[in-house]
Amino acid sequence: MAVVQISRIQIRRGQKNAGSGLPQLASGELGWAVDTQELFIGNGSVSEGSPAVGNTKVLTQYDNIFTLADSYTYREADAFLLTGGTVDSPVRRTLQARLDDRVSVRSFGLTGQVSQIATVRLQAAIDQLYLNDAIKGSAQSRVILHLEPGIYVIDGPIYIPPYTTLVGAGADKTIIRTLTASVDMFTTINGDSIVGTPASNASTTTINQPTRIRLEGMTLETTVPNKALVLNNCKNSVFKDVKFSGPWVSGSAVAVTDVAIQMNSLSGAVETKNNVFEDCTVNGFAYAVISDWDIHNNSWSNCEFYDLAYGIAFGTQLISLDILEGSGKQIGPYNNRWNNCKFNDINKNAAWVKYGKGNVSENNFYTMVGTEGAAEYLATNSILKYQTPGNSSIGDYFSRTAVLSYTPGYWTNYPYIPEIEGAVIAAFGELHVLNSITSGLAQKRFRLPGEIDIASQQFEIEYVLSSRNYSAVRSGVATLTVNGIDKTVTVSDAYDYIGTTAYEDAISFSALIQDADGDAENETIDVLLSSTMPVDDLTQLEFKIRNRKTTIDATGE
Repeated sequence: MAVVQISRIQIRRGQKNAGSGLPQLASGELGWAVDTQELFIGNGSVSEGSPAVGNTKVLTQYDNIFTLADSYTYREADAFLLTGGTVDSPVRRTLQARLDDRVSVRSFGLTGQVSQIATVRLQAAIDQLYLNDAIKGSAQSRVILHLEPGIYVIDGPIYIPPYTTLVGAGADKTIIRTLTASVDMFTTINGDSIVGTPASNASTTTINQPTRIRLEGMTLETTVPNKALVLNNCKNSVFKDVKFSGPWVSGSAVAVTDVAIQMNSLSGAVETKNNVFEDCTVNGFAYAVISDWDIHNNSWSNCEFYDLAYGIAFGTQLISLDILEGSGKQIGPYNNRWNNCKFNDINKNAAWVKYGKGNVSENNFYTMVGTEGAAEYLATNSILKYQTPGNSSIGDYFSRTAVLSYTPGYWTNYPYIPEIEGAVIAAFGELHVLNSITSGLAQKRFRLPGEIDIASQQFEIEYVLSSRNYSAVRSGVATLTVNGIDKTVTVSDAYDYIGTTAYEDAISFSALIQDADGDAENETIDVLLSSTMPVDDLTQLEFKIRNRKTTIDATGE
């Protein structure tokens, strides 16, 4: 009968960090460190061909290869770029350290799939990076948190502390979405907040207020009326390539809770200020931007606003200003600016300033604004509504002007609802050309808005008249002054002339205030030109318009 013997093979073992440390293993001998879970094998002697006497570590499931890989060097093969003192001594880092240079939401368990509710994990990532007690407030905490392409569904607010930097893959690539009602998607909080607990807004000071926040390359999308971004006392922050998308469509209810960007201040000292919105898009909200506080020096550039009830609304929900010093509602929004932006399909006003001054609209394009979704010639609202003196429009383009001013087919039955309503100094950006002024009595050539509620206004028509067939060139400013009380208008003309003396004053301006729609209100100004030039002449008129208006009931001091 055969004898069967079962043997157990064991290798040398012990604690690596006990006693004198890891012993020298014999050639080919295995040794297991039970405390560190590491496996080693003896190198053998030099006489056997070993490069050196010692032990070699064998990789196991317990090893982190990133901590072992310490050979990363930036452009190691480039002899002309030194990361260290010499070519032979480059800066070497572990692979783990190199990968940790870039922080991804993936590292906090976010998948970017609609099946995952991302609220808790996204907030945890923000809290750990920007509110962690070990690094909070230090430069080391001001890292960039990357959101890879995907849809991140949230069912509650995400709180944004100072120095938070969230960078996505781009608008409509990285999408933060909520399907839940009554959710302020992103809300800024002060630096006294701790992990898991936002600080009270009332505790905000000039020292701890939200600052240096950056949101870039993402879409904030709500499928139900909500506030997408609430800036509480936020300063010196940047929002770039952010798309704010909501469900609002023309004819829907208009509510102050349906807002893309709300800007609040706590007091006269703790304000939302010096924030920049660049290359952003806002659509599908009752209000694109709303504030009833003393916010200032905020700007929007190269942004697009469309499919909204209102664009920018400042002080519109205030009954009156608060005269108490430091109240945060003493002035209203002031010294804010939007430039090189596009406003399209805005039901009411593209900008409505009830309280606040020094706000400037500059070089913007306004199309299909103030029509309640109807055609341009059926305008019902002004494009810019300034109820407080001291706001301005510089170089803006209004598509309404060409329709209601220069298109004869709309001169009858359609009143000229003004591009800019209220007390304002405005310089229209468009250059207009009339190239068929013929000899004859006064003829209507274009219209201007009379604006029945204005106490007085003045139009300056800066022009150049050029004859096509005769030596006659005249440049000057025709000034129309309107008395809003009795609805009368006077015209004066100051000019320079070069050419044949007989033609110097051949063309003259006049104006009439008319009732265009038969409602017994004289609301439209007809501008007429008469010419005594020869009958074979065609004179060209090039002109731009400046407008100054004041009201007796403007909201002011």
